[in-house]
Amino acid sequence: MTTRARHRAPLHGPLRAAASAPVPRPVPTLPGRAGTALAGRLLLSALLVLALAACSTARRRDAPQGPFTLLHYRDAATADYFRDTYRSGNFYEDFRPALVVDAIVQDRTYRRLYVDMLRKQFLLSDADVKQLQAQQEQAFETEISILLFTYEGTNEPSQLDKANAPWRLFLRDDEGQLESPLRIQRIRPESRTFLYINKYFRGLDRWSQAYQVDFPKLSKGRLGVSVGSHPFELIITGVPGTVTLKWDNPRVFYAVKGPTGE
Repeated sequence: MTTRARHRAPLHGPLRAAASAPVPRPVPTLPGRAGTALAGRLLLSALLVLALAACSTARRRDAPQGPFTLLHYRDAATADYFRDTYRSGNFYEDFRPALVVDAIVQDRTYRRLYVDMLRKQFLLSDADVKQLQAQQEQAFETEISILLFTYEGTNEPSQLDKANAPWRLFLRDDEGQLESPLRIQRIRPESRTFLYINKYFRGLDRWSQAYQVDFPKLSKGRLGVSVGSHPFELIITGVPGTVTLKWDNPRVFYAVKGPTGE
C-alpha cells in the first residue's frame, strides 16, 4: 500500500504574514506589592533627577537666589543680633516679584560694633576710635539711618537715588508723622559698609542694589521728650504697589525708654 504525502496549498496575503511573524514572548510581571514598590522607586528616582536639574538651573537663572527675601542670616548668632533691626517685605505681580525690599536699621549697637570692627581691621589709634564713636553717636541722635536692599524683578538696577525713580520712600515715626529722606546714597560693593553686612548675611549679589537712606530725627533723649506710641514704618511705594516694613521697638531708634520698652 502506497502512502501519499499530503499537498498543502501555499499561503497568501495576511495568512502568510501571520504565519511568518515571530511569536511574542510573554512579559514577566512582578507580584502586586513588588511591582508597586519598583514603580515607586523609579518614580522617586525620576523626581530626584528633575529636582537636581531644577536646582542647577536655579543657580544660573536670571533672578536673585532668595525668592522671598534678598538677605539670609549666615548663622544663629546673626539672627539674634539683627532680630530687632532687620525687616523684609515684597509684593508680586503675576507670580513674579515686582519689588523685594530688605532693611537694616543702624541702631546704637550696630554703630558701636561697626566702629569696633574698623578698630580691629585697620589698627586704629585710640584718638581715631574716639572720633569715630563721637561721629556715630551724633548721627544716631539726629538721624535715622537705614540700609536698604532692593530688587525689582528685572535685570535692570533699581534707581532709588535718582530724581525720576519709580518709587517714593517715607518713614512714619513714633508720632505718626511722615518724614521724607534727607538723602539716599548708593552703597558700592567695595565699600566698608557693604563688606561689613556681607559678614553677617548671604544674598548681597548682583541682583540687589544697596542704599543708605537717612531721615531726620528729634533728639528726644537729650531733650527729655517721651517716645510716641506709634510703631516706626518704612514705606516704599509706587504705581505697581507698596511695601511697608514695621519696627515696634522704639529702642531701635532712641536711647530712651518708650511705651513698649523695658
